Amino acid sequence: MKHPKVLFLSVVLLLVVSGLSRAQVHWRSAKTMPKGSYLVMASWYYTDFTKFYDWNVEEWKDLPSDSSRTYWGFNTMFGYAITDRLEAHVHVPITFKSAENDTIKRSSSGLGDIYLKSRYSVLPWAKDRHGLTLTGALRFPTGDEEASPALGDGTTDFAIGEIFTTAWMNNFRGHIKAGYWFNGKNDDEVNIGDEFKLILKLDRKLSPKVMPFMTYIYYSQTKKETDAGIVANSQKIRHYFVLGGVYKPIEGMFIRPKVVMPIGGEGGSLYAFKPLIDFWYIFKI
Repeated sequence: MKHPKVLFLSVVLLLVVSGLSRAQVHWRSAKTMPKGSYLVMASWYYTDFTKFYDWNVEEWKDLPSDSSRTYWGFNTMFGYAITDRLEAHVHVPITFKSAENDTIKRSSSGLGDIYLKSRYSVLPWAKDRHGLTLTGALRFPTGDEEASPALGDGTTDFAIGEIFTTAWMNNFRGHIKAGYWFNGKNDDEVNIGDEFKLILKLDRKLSPKVMPFMTYIYYSQTKKETDAGIVANSQKIRHYFVLGGVYKPIEGMFIRPKVVMPIGGEGGSLYAFKPLIDFWYIFKI
């Protein structure tokens, strides 16, 4: 096997640190791995919320000086290519959360909601032609919804999505990604809220090892009750701008630092910016 030390370090990293955010079904381009390939991934993220949305005046306001809310952790993924067009993945997240004000401090950490994901290439991607890959996911309520802050939402959910990648054009490549989570009901008979995400991304290949990118993301979610319809003032809309890059130090390994910056929206809480860094390794045994 190639690069056994790199594989060992990657597996150790994934076993030691994992993470939770709302499940991502759009990672990577439309290109699928060759049959028999394995994938390991860890993505560190940090969020420090600084604003909340005041529905009374419909505008963002700063959190009180005696309040704070911070989430950080590692998203992880293990994958295998069953065929040249079909991949299977499992995500096992752990997260760390803290929230406090002048009267109470809360913190929690542990396993989040595990989910399974599959990717199928309808139109295989190549450098001289477009590619289209469909995705599907099933998420289980393994995170502790009674923790404070909660580590899961107590629902079983499924998602569908697509990833369209263009051919390279003068070292530029575009992506159009969309996904929809159908979220179930929790013990209080509240639908946590279906989620929709649209991603428009542009890559620029500078060299065989370096590729910067920029991304626009639209996200929406609305909570629902069983009989009462939409929960008032529960909707969330976000617009994000992302800057990042990909560095490929050796064959099969990818390091991807990036920063997410909110540029608009309404509802919920908001951070000023969100740094992330991903480590990927694709290999064959």
